[in-house]
Amino acid sequence: MTDKKKDITPEDVQNLVMFKGKVEDRRKEIDKYSFEKFDQEDKIKLFNDFKLLGGHYKYSVQLDNLSQAPISEVKIKILYPKFLILTRSLPPTIYLQQSFENEETKRIIIEFDELNENSSKQINFYFAPLEVENEGEIRTIVVYVNNKDFVRFLDLESIEIEIKKITIQPKIIPSSYVREFSQTSGIKKAIKSMGIGTDRKIDAGLYFSILEHLFILLNFQLIAKDPNKKILWFFGTDLESGEDILAIGQIISNKIEIIATSLNRSILISFLTLFSNDFKEQLLVRDIIKSEDQVLDLGCKYCGVTLPYFPKKGESIKCNKCNYQQIVW
Repeated sequence: MTDKKKDITPEDVQNLVMFKGKVEDRRKEIDKYSFEKFDQEDKIKLFNDFKLLGGHYKYSVQLDNLSQAPISEVKIKILYPKFLILTRSLPPTIYLQQSFENEETKRIIIEFDELNENSSKQINFYFAPLEVENEGEIRTIVVYVNNKDFVRFLDLESIEIEIKKITIQPKIIPSSYVREFSQTSGIKKAIKSMGIGTDRKIDAGLYFSILEHLFILLNFQLIAKDPNKKILWFFGTDLESGEDILAIGQIISNKIEIIATSLNRSILISFLTLFSNDFKEQLLVRDIIKSEDQVLDLGCKYCGVTLPYFPKKGESIKCNKCNYQQIVW
C-alpha cells in the first residue's frame, strides 16, 4: 500500500468530512450508570444518572418528594475526584465548596430551604478530566429534615471513574474512507474547541504546525491536510480496545479545534484530554502563553455547544443554540 501522506487537493476535499463545530449535537447518549435510593417512610427518592457525553461526563442528581408534606433544610453533597473539574451545571446557580489541597476529593454542596410535597429538583453537572491515567469515584449524599423534625439522609452507591491513557497504532486508510467511517452506525463524535487568551499576534500557521506535530507524536497516521483551510485528518487504532479513531485538527474562526470520532466513547474523552494537555504544554514551552489558564474553553457556559468564534477580550458573544450571552475572557 502506498503512503497517503500528502497535501490535499480540491478533488480530495469532496471525500472528506468538514466539521463546523456542532458535532456533539448528533451523538447518541449511551455508556451510562444509574442508581436510586428510596426512603419508604418519608417517600423521598434520590436518583442519579452518569454518562459519557462527548469530551465530558454528565452527572445528574434528582431528588423527588413523593409525600404529601414538604421537607426542609435540604443539603445535597457531591463528592468527586480531584482529577475532574466542574465545567458547568444546570441550573447554573450552585454553591461550590472548594476542597483543601491535602484532601483526596472535591465537594459540591447545594442547599435549599424546602422541597414541597409532590415536587422534585434536578441538577445536572458536567465534568471534564484534567489528566489521564487516574481513577476515583463520584458519590451523592442528601440530608434533610422531615415534617416530624427528624434529620434524615440518603446516600447513593459510588460510581467508579477511570481515565485510561490510550496508545495509538497508525493506520493508513484512503481519504475516501473518512466519510464512510464518520457515518458508521453507532459512531460517537466529540470536540474540544479552544481560544488562546493572549494579546500577542500569533500566526495561525504556527498553531497549525503544533497540531500536526502533536498528532505525529501520538503516533497517528496523517491521511491528508489542507494548509490553506488549516485542517488536518489523522487516523489510528487504540491498541487496548482495538477501536479505530479519526482525529481532526483545524483552525477556524480564531478557534483551535480537535475533533475525534470513534465507536468507543471512552477513547474520545481520553484522547481529547491527552491532546489538549499536550497542546497547552507546547504553548508554554514556546512561550506563547504564561499560564494554562490562557487556553480558554469555547463551549457555551449554559448549554455546552461550541461557540461560533473566539471573541476579542471583553467582547460578549451569543451561543447559536441557546442564545446565551457570555464573555469568554
